[in-house]
Order: sequence, then structure tokens, then C-alpha cells
Amino acid sequence: MQRFKWQFQLLMAVLIIFASAVFTGFYIYEINQHRDERTQNSANYINTVYNSVINNMQHTYKYRAYGNLLISGFNEALIAQDREKLYSLIENRYKTMQEENRYLKIMQFHAPDGTSILRVHEKEKYGDNIASKRPLLRRVHAIKEIQSGFEGGIAGVAYRVVVPYFKDNRYIGAVEFGVDVHYISEEIEKISGLKSLFLLHESRIAAASSRSEYNIHKGAYYPIQFESDQYEILKLYTKNNLNYEKKVINYHDHHYEILPIRLKGDDGKEMGIFLCMNDITAGYDDLTRTIVGSVLITCLLIIFFLGINESIARIFMKRVRFQEEYIETILNSQSNIIIVTDDRNIVYVNNAFLEYFHYRTLEDFSKDHDCICDLFQSTESDGYLLPIIDGMRWTEYIMAHSAREHKVKMTVDGKASTFIVTVKRIEYDKELRYVVVFSDITELNELATMDRLTQVTNRFEFDKILEHSLSVSRRYKRPLSVLLLDIDHFKQINDRFGHLVGDAVLKGLSELLRKQIRESDVVARWGGEEFMILLPDTPLPSAIKMAEALRQRIEVNSFETIKSLTCSIGVAEFNPVEEADDLFNRADEKLYAAKKAGRNRIVA
Repeated sequence: MQRFKWQFQLLMAVLIIFASAVFTGFYIYEINQHRDERTQNSANYINTVYNSVINNMQHTYKYRAYGNLLISGFNEALIAQDREKLYSLIENRYKTMQEENRYLKIMQFHAPDGTSILRVHEKEKYGDNIASKRPLLRRVHAIKEIQSGFEGGIAGVAYRVVVPYFKDNRYIGAVEFGVDVHYISEEIEKISGLKSLFLLHESRIAAASSRSEYNIHKGAYYPIQFESDQYEILKLYTKNNLNYEKKVINYHDHHYEILPIRLKGDDGKEMGIFLCMNDITAGYDDLTRTIVGSVLITCLLIIFFLGINESIARIFMKRVRFQEEYIETILNSQSNIIIVTDDRNIVYVNNAFLEYFHYRTLEDFSKDHDCICDLFQSTESDGYLLPIIDGMRWTEYIMAHSAREHKVKMTVDGKASTFIVTVKRIEYDKELRYVVVFSDITELNELATMDRLTQVTNRFEFDKILEHSLSVSRRYKRPLSVLLLDIDHFKQINDRFGHLVGDAVLKGLSELLRKQIRESDVVARWGGEEFMILLPDTPLPSAIKMAEALRQRIEVNSFETIKSLTCSIGVAEFNPVEEADDLFNRADEKLYAAKKAGRNRIVA
């Protein structure tokens, strides 16, 4: 009996550890998932901020360069390479531009042969063949187009915008503006709140510059103008990470997430990297507390359970239940549907699952369905999950293509919903589990795919569906037809009754079309009062019959306010040798013929 008791206690201890590991792992996964999403959003936002700053700077100095042309005598002085005349014409303008941007530190005029005519910022230096040392300038002289990017030079590293000048279609020289890197760093921090460090690619350091100016060498990149703390952070970041990937480091009890923005020049080659530093210490503290708390609770539960005293065993069971309720409370507080599956059967669901599918318990759901994938719907578009895809179960397929966005469509009580699906694989002691999260994006999906007025498919989404359907038609040699429908005299309806009545007519017609077509067909608002209907697996004779049936049904339907309405319809069958535009153009020609022949008719 004693031996059995210890075996039972050992088994329960193992089960406690496993359950704690699964649910703690899931909770950690959720935290990491949230952090990864935040990281991706931060990276996207920072890229947007950076691009906005660069674009504003490029536009500003392009128009400042063109503004020089308005100065009387400017072209003549540039062509004659008259330094003194140029300087007298530009000096006050340069000072004004520096007042606009205190980080503008370079303004230089270049001759077509590559020599420096005038450094406005350093008047005494001129006449050197600077293009031989500066790839950016060589490219401007060669292709005679505006170029921009980071580059080192005699005056140091700057973001440079070089604008060519022409007189009577003849290239007469160029002007270069250089803005200190600190300007971009400050703008990024001002907008995003993140500090940044700039590293210049070695190919952008001109021969005129001494590499000792750039302090330390980190692979192919040289850090520019950094603070002492940033130097220490950079050393930790580049350690075993010379590819400059996203990385989290610990410095002075703070966790920093380093997000690289890789920069390319107008020539498409590497230019540099902005390393943006995001302090995520709070998230790591939450994660640490979660892990430590889970380990402590698990150890306490095991100690209590292994005790001889039965009262301690009862306390242990309460602790187990508390742990379960704690985890369940976390999962049930989520608005997203969450399930845990062994890839064959569902072993756990949260309340959001039961509420969505209208079941009291998981057991009740399992009586009607072997798998949640039984409810996955096929669609006319690619990218939606099915139970089996390319010979793999849906969970395996998601894991094998984790970089993609996976969507699924399900209908409950006649209401269709669209979800983003993410899967986390957890394996412990040869036990495999998949934690699956279904995030409802129905409203966002409808905004992106549906016409707001008529609630039928919009043209953008219809184009994607049509391309997929044409591909299927070609591959399996199945017929396909389209109907292009236009309301007769719709302008007169708007003129006579007003646009609100016109909108009501469009809504009423859309609802009628949805009810009359088959489930496999797709109706879309093509534009204005035109509607396109896709008829898969439908040859031309059948499409003509359907078009005639629709025309008659519309003609006898009573619409509010205007009462009667007629439509003209063009019908075309897909020819496998043509493209989508060809099919549409043929349908449009048929529609035009129908309207020209007197309207309220079909032409195929």
C-alpha cells in the first residue's frame, strides 16, 4: 500500500509539472507573442518615421536647389565657375537655410568634370577632384539625375542631396547639400521616442576621410557620433551578431530591444544602418515574475502533495485547483478563441470558444465535431485554411509556413466570421500540444473586401477572386462566365429623386442579386451603377439563361419610391488564352451593345 501511495504521489508530481509547464509555456508564449507584435509594429513605425524624415529632407533641398536658378546671374556664375560671384549670390541664402535647419553643414557646387567649384561652408577649399573620391558625385555626373544618401567626405559623414543643373539641356554642374546625422536621429527620437545610433557602411566612407575618425570598426559598418553609453550597448549588440539582426541585450539592469533599419542608396547598394533602442525592461520583468511565480507554485504543490499528512494532501489539491483556476482565468479573459489540441483532438478551450460556437462544454462540441477544422469554409480566394493543405494537416501547414499570415472563415448561425490563426507548438516528455489562437478580424476584413454602400464584394477583392478563379479554370479546364450589369437610366433616378433614393436603389438591387445567384457565384460592385457577377463552372448558354432570369426578376421587382427598374447585361465566357482584362473588355463591349440596342436586354 505504501509503495502504491508513493507511486501515485510521484505520478501526480509529474502531472503537476507537466500541466504547469504547458500552461506557463502558453502564458509565456502569449507574452512573447504580444512583445513580437509590438516589436514588429515598432519596427514598421520607425521605418515609416525614417522614410518620412528622409523624404521631407530630399524635397526641401531639391526645391532649395531649384530656387537658386531664380537668382539673377546664378547660371552665368556657375558656368564660368566664378567662385567669388557664386559666393556673393549664395552666402545669405545659405545662412537662411542654416537658420531653418541648424544641422545643415555642407553646401557645395561641383563642376561637370568632377572638381569642386565652391564649398560655401568652407570657402577656402576648392579645385580638388572630389568626384574621384565620392561615389555619389560620380553617379550624379554620370547619369545627371538627383541622387541622395549617407556618405563620408572631408567634412565628415552627412546625409547628402545632390541636384544637377542644366542650361539649354546642357549639364553645367551640380549643388550638394549635407545634413548632419544628428538631425535624423533627433527627428526619429522626437516622433517615436526612441534613441538611435547610426552606422555607416564602409563603401560610403570616401577616400578623403580618415577611418580613424569613426572610432571603432564593427564588421562592414562604422559607428558615427555616439555617446559613451551607446558605445557599450553597441559592443553588447554586435557580439556574435555581425549580421546586425534584431537583438535584445541587457545593460545596467535594463533590457534594450535593438531594431535595425537597413538603409540602401539610390544605387540599390548598402548605405548604412540606424539602430533604434527600445527599452523593454517592463516586459521582461513581467516575464521573469511569471516564470518565478510558476516555478514556486509548482514546487510548493509538489512538496505539499508528497507530504504524508492527508490534510497536506488536501491542501495540495486546493493548490492544484487554484493553479488551474488561475490559468483558466487568464485564458478566459481573452476575447480571442483559444484551443489546445494534440493535433487530433481538442483537449482544452476557453470561454470565447464556447460562446462563439454556442456550446455549454467542450464535450458537447466534440459530440458534433471531430475537429474545429470541420467548420473551415473554402473560398474563392487563396490564403484561407482548409483541414488538409498540400497533404499536411492545417496545424502542421501553419507551423511549416510560419512567416505567412493564415486566415480561416467559419459560419455560425448564418453569420460568417474571418479569423487570423496563430499556432504555438509545445512538446514536453514526448507529449505534443498545439496552442491555437483565433483572432476575429471580420470587421477589418469586411472593410477591406466589401463595398460600404451595397455590402457586396468591392472591385479590389473581386480582382483577386477573379484571378484565382481564372487560374482554376485554366488548370482544370472548367468553364467560367461573367455578367456585367448596368442599371438603365440611373442618372435620371438621381436627378429626379435625389442621391439618397439612388443609394437605396443600389442597396436594393445588390440584395436582390445576392439572393438570386448561387452560393458559388460572386457579385461585386464594379463602379457607380455597374455590377459584375462571376459564374464559376458555367458555360455561355447557362450564363445567358441566368442573365435573362436576373433581367426578368429585376424588371418585375418593386423598388421603393421608384417602383420599377430595368437593367442591361453583357455576358462573356472565359477563353483560357486571354487575361482578366480581356474577359472584362469583352463583357463591357456586350453591355455597350445591349444599351445601344435599346436597354433592358442581354447581349452575349
